[in-house]
Amino acid sequence: MKKTVSITAALALALSLTAVASADPVTGTVTNSTYNNNSDEPIIKPDEVVLNPTPMHELTKLTYFYNAPNGKKVGALAPQKVDTTGNRFEDARGGEWVEIYTWLGTAWIYVD
Repeated sequence: MKKTVSITAALALALSLTAVASADPVTGTVTNSTYNNNSDEPIIKPDEVVLNPTPMHELTKLTYFYNAPNGKKVGALAPQKVDTTGNRFEDARGGEWVEIYTWLGTAWIYVD
């Protein structure tokens, strides 16, 4: 059993080294993927650049997120910076619900 595991590990290591050795070297030059093939015009044009990004929100403590304002609790987030969609909803209690992006899609957090 030990021989089988060691042979498998040796083969896996040899294959990974082969894959790394056969990869193209990284250079600092501009490739055709940055520009159109027919001209020197960039693929990303100035009118496609986001000029007004959505604001980031910093969470300072464990924060629960919900499927809708005053909705069902979906999960929790550790302290971090999160990207918002720009949608906000003011609560009657004086707080505010902010829509954010999560790995589950968009969700809402309550901000005092």
